Amino acid sequence: MDHPLTAVIGAGPYGLGVAAHLRARRVPTVVFGKPMEFWQRMPEALYLKSSWSAASLSDPGGRYSLDRYVQTVEPHPGEPIPLAFFLRYARWFIDKTGPEIDETYVESLDRGDAGFRLNLADGRVVDVERVVLAVGIRPFAHIPAFAQGLPAEVCSHTQDVTDPSVFSGRRVAVVGSGQSALEYAALASEAGASVEVIARDQVIWINRSLYERTGPAKRLFYPPSDVGPPGINWLVAFPMLMWHLPARWRTAMHRRAVRPAGAKWLRPRVVDRIRITDQVQIRSVSLSQRGIRIELGNGTSREVDHLLLGTGFRPNLDAISFLQPGVRQAIDQLDGYPLLNKWFESSLPGLHFVGGVAGYNFGPLCNFMVGAGTAARQVAARAAKRA
Repeated sequence: MDHPLTAVIGAGPYGLGVAAHLRARRVPTVVFGKPMEFWQRMPEALYLKSSWSAASLSDPGGRYSLDRYVQTVEPHPGEPIPLAFFLRYARWFIDKTGPEIDETYVESLDRGDAGFRLNLADGRVVDVERVVLAVGIRPFAHIPAFAQGLPAEVCSHTQDVTDPSVFSGRRVAVVGSGQSALEYAALASEAGASVEVIARDQVIWINRSLYERTGPAKRLFYPPSDVGPPGINWLVAFPMLMWHLPARWRTAMHRRAVRPAGAKWLRPRVVDRIRITDQVQIRSVSLSQRGIRIELGNGTSREVDHLLLGTGFRPNLDAISFLQPGVRQAIDQLDGYPLLNKWFESSLPGLHFVGGVAGYNFGPLCNFMVGAGTAARQVAARAAKRA
């Protein structure tokens, strides 16, 4: 235990995975944040989009995988994976891997004598040599220009909805064509809301016919990571390979692999049950006496009680509020993404980024928890080399 302290900021799948790998390397580590907080806030009726093979949290050797959990704790729930089941698994994973978790929030990250200085919400100051930012996606919620400035009472992002029953008896317009927009539309409709999905792109449903019809050969077409369509999916399954590819290739594959689409299992809860108006732009949104008035590019309009944004997330360093100017300015970046070496380390030595914000360098797997394994192994290997 002769390594200087490493701080992991964030206790979601990436933070927990990094901590497990650091602990296995005997690197003294403390995780700051509430375990699985973002996931705990989601509606209980949600299901994971990730397939079973891509939904295990990462630890060295995979000793605490989903398969191990169902073998020793509770039966396999089938697919799609219920959120409640996954959260029980996550608690078991934490118990087994035993990370040191400090649930205090970090209010600022600055340079310090030992490398970095963390100012905590309870007034404590912690000096560490290495910091791993595993902040998840919450800071990066995308709010389109037409919705900026609208009151929270009439407009919200899907990440802010914990109980869809609040929409019962109300008219709700859900904006977006991805899994989040479509699943929250289904939840709101099933809770008694009158729902319409409005999307600028065509609503697409994932079709995994090769996976379903090829038996044992399915893994020729779909790797366990299961991100992206056949062909591309085998490339993006290896973030370290993606890191070596030209930036234009990574960008093109990223765009194709994570394009908005709904899971096949969700389709029966949406099609012919919820009104879908796709391939149309929202021209303007304004407050009205009845709630929200939406003007569409096709010349029609809508009056609704609530505008629900399933508009996704756009990682950007500027959205990480606790980064102090001196730290932010020392990080080489492009279009809001930090430029990272193969250890997921920024141009400021000792400062690592994992998760979606690492996607420019390592590809779309960073947008999914299945990408945590590669990030955790790389960060832990770098930290362990520090004599």
